[in-house]
Amino acid sequence: MAKLTAALFLSLCAHSAYAFLAPSSLPLRATARAAAVSRGRMLPVMQEAAVKDRAQDVGEGQASERKAAESLMQQCPETIWGPTVDIEAEQQKLKDAELPEFPTYVHKPADVTDEAAYFAENKDMLLQKLQDHGAVVLKGFSTTGEPEGFESMWKTLGMEACLDPLHSVAGRPVVSGKNAVYEAVNKPSRAKFFVGMHNEMVGKRTVRKAAFVCFKQAEKGGEFLLTDGRRMLRDVETAVLKRWYDSKIRFSSAELPMSFMDSLGPLQSVAEPAVKALTQVAVDMKVDFDVEMFWNRVDGQRVIQAHAPPQPPVILHPDTGLATWFCNVHSHSLVLRDERDGVLPETTGASRLNKSDCLFGDGSAIPLDDLKHIDEVTRKNIVPVLMEKGDVCLIDNYRAMHGRDVFEGTRKHAVTWFK
Repeated sequence: MAKLTAALFLSLCAHSAYAFLAPSSLPLRATARAAAVSRGRMLPVMQEAAVKDRAQDVGEGQASERKAAESLMQQCPETIWGPTVDIEAEQQKLKDAELPEFPTYVHKPADVTDEAAYFAENKDMLLQKLQDHGAVVLKGFSTTGEPEGFESMWKTLGMEACLDPLHSVAGRPVVSGKNAVYEAVNKPSRAKFFVGMHNEMVGKRTVRKAAFVCFKQAEKGGEFLLTDGRRMLRDVETAVLKRWYDSKIRFSSAELPMSFMDSLGPLQSVAEPAVKALTQVAVDMKVDFDVEMFWNRVDGQRVIQAHAPPQPPVILHPDTGLATWFCNVHSHSLVLRDERDGVLPETTGASRLNKSDCLFGDGSAIPLDDLKHIDEVTRKNIVPVLMEKGDVCLIDNYRAMHGRDVFEGTRKHAVTWFK
């Protein structure tokens, strides 16, 4: 028995390395597709042929890059949830206000020949624009089209890089560890996956700012997407906003397959607590953010789901004190994701067990009409940014949500996170 327990523990440790991509149910639920069909709706199906991913997508050559990144950067800072927010009052302020342009663009002046000098001379202006607008798109610069020049730019602006929030579980390939550059969801098996709008955080940890860069644009599509959290807060129906804020949102970030449990027969009820406890220990050894384990059954299969603690969908910005939408439901809702993407090819790496979903904080289901409304408001406020080589988008991660449209061909976009 001791040997069996040890073997199970090691197996769980190995599998847990792939389990967590972004925070994001509680007792039994069906899949979004099954739930939708039960309501009489048919979700779109986009069956794709198998797609071969690249070496870095399956972890090859990543050990040295990750080690280089760890030698340069500290952990992503912890999330600042802040005080309680008077939701209705803050929303009314936004409805009465004239919000600044989002994003704002800065084009390289025609007479600039020394880009490094330009960034140094305009550091204060660029950082002020970032605080005022929430996102700044730099267009027409060439030195930023390579990792070294990109790194030089953000260092000149005085930004301090940090590790990816998911670095502990290798959730994102490292493009260049020595330059603190991570990949921005370019893997071929995810080309037809619409990356929903989200803030970069894992519940416990949140980056303060980010710089996204284009090293090569896709042959078709792949636009970088932005949404202003202030406009989201303004446009969500007050009743929905209050219900969500009072209930909090809970994210399920992963599903660990446990189909072997069904073969245990009458021993299943005895084994459940031990397997759950071993899984929790294995995951806690691997990740540096908070998750809880829950048994569930999805599509008839036994799984253990990892849930983040309940979170408010609205916070006060830690620097400006302004209220903003800060919630990843658009990207993490299984219902919304299935309706967007249908059936996608099998993927690789950490994405394999990334089965995110969201419920209210007490584990009850979020009404379908609420999800549809959030989707509608989000899509209304999405701003597509077509980035060419060297273009950079600076974002305030507590205010601006980001995503990515589907693409064809080879896309090489990257990101550096900041404390």
